[in-house]
Amino acid sequence: MLVFAAGLACAFLVSYAPGIGVDERELDRRLNENSIHELRSNKALAGDVFGNLRHYFTGLIRGDLGYSESNHSPVAALIADRAPETLREIAIGLAGGWLFGLALAIPKRGFSILAGLLLSVPTALIAYLCVVAGAKSILVLVIVLTPRIFRFARNLLAQAYTAVHIEMARARGVTETRILLSHVLPAISPQLLALAAASASMAIGAVIPIEAICDVPGLGRLAWNAAMARDLPLLVNLTMLVAVATTAATALAEMANRE
Repeated sequence: MLVFAAGLACAFLVSYAPGIGVDERELDRRLNENSIHELRSNKALAGDVFGNLRHYFTGLIRGDLGYSESNHSPVAALIADRAPETLREIAIGLAGGWLFGLALAIPKRGFSILAGLLLSVPTALIAYLCVVAGAKSILVLVIVLTPRIFRFARNLLAQAYTAVHIEMARARGVTETRILLSHVLPAISPQLLALAAASASMAIGAVIPIEAICDVPGLGRLAWNAAMARDLPLLVNLTMLVAVATTAATALAEMANRE
């Protein structure tokens, strides 16, 4: 229901957006009045939200996601072509964000200054500076995710270290590494799993503007171009795809919290 609602909301927003009835091809002086009238008629048909959705779901049953007028290509082919780049970026961004975020969250004196500096600078500013400096989009995504993962992981670890059995283990001379691996991390593993699912949702939301700004040939850039071109079939498919991924990540986080 959430995925369907996301697709319906996207269709309504695009159909009633300012300039939806304008087609830049009308500026072509080679077109006659009949051609311009046909373009405007096609735009008017595109404004029929429920008719388009009915046609879309009918095609979806057959595996047809529609046709993108702005890219002159089937939507399924566009998504299949751009998805690997976005998935690779999200995977590396999540791995890097968790590597640095969890490492900074572990209570070590050597990390305190770096962690404080990381939290004191706004994430948006860091990402913007990376883009201006020509950094790759994957690095920007890592920098965006690291402070968020660090903030939640630090709270979980700090709470876990206050347990009585941790103090008893230290009194018996157990090393900090063994305490972390054998007592702390297993105790907060359900919360970390929930945080991992939530961070996946964060990455999906962040990768779209990052790809648009960094001009990465992924789904984020494709969504930006589709929005600029008012490409309704492509936008609805991408919106529902993001809704599926976000809903799945949220469901995993809720299941982990219940456990």
